[in-house]
Amino acid sequence: MKVFCATDVGCVRTLNEDTYYMPENGERFVAVADGMGGHKAGEIASGKAVRVLKETLSMEPTASEDRMRYAFGRANREVYLEAERDAAKKGMGTTLTALWFSKESVIMGHVGDSRAYRLRDGQLLRASTDHSYVEELVKIGAITPEMARTHPQRNVITRSIGPWPRVEADVATFDLEAGDVWLLCSDGLSMYLEDEDIRQVLVSSLSWPDKVKKLVQTALDAGGADNVTVLIAVGEREEHE
Repeated sequence: MKVFCATDVGCVRTLNEDTYYMPENGERFVAVADGMGGHKAGEIASGKAVRVLKETLSMEPTASEDRMRYAFGRANREVYLEAERDAAKKGMGTTLTALWFSKESVIMGHVGDSRAYRLRDGQLLRASTDHSYVEELVKIGAITPEMARTHPQRNVITRSIGPWPRVEADVATFDLEAGDVWLLCSDGLSMYLEDEDIRQVLVSSLSWPDKVKKLVQTALDAGGADNVTVLIAVGEREEHE
């Protein structure tokens, strides 16, 4: 597995509150977090959540759903306690989406509206479900997915790491085939690019580093109102590219 990532503060913000994790010492997991909260609290929340996730998963050599749930619970608790100790950080939070790879499967942990996608044989699957107000409206048929992209409350999330003592993470296991490509992104990408736009870049003839840069730049060219982070994990069959 090879991992490629790019992040940008965007065209409006002055601080990048996104945090990502790429393997440093042979680990088999990756993560993206998108923080929220004033006075740099979002940056603190996303950074702390990713650090706690890394520490927790690194202590367990075998990937498991139980360990992923525990890691998310611990990350939530640590961010919550940090905010409780400092009034300026009260209510800070972050999304957190992570993938933990083993030989034949990948375990996804997810809270918030960052996203996980899988590309297999040219077909793109959105593996995560947004924990957002507009996603709830789409589910009940009140609005269409197209309307959700421009809804005035599209940035309101219904679940995040940190604001409350407990949080329920979505945890799921997917089979892993040689050549699978996994993508994690903050909503700075998905708010501007349709799934098909993402797929077309992933299946293009660009190198993987250039695909990551292309996705980020496309979001910036479309407005770049938020921080944008894109991380791609490439399966063995594709590594020669």
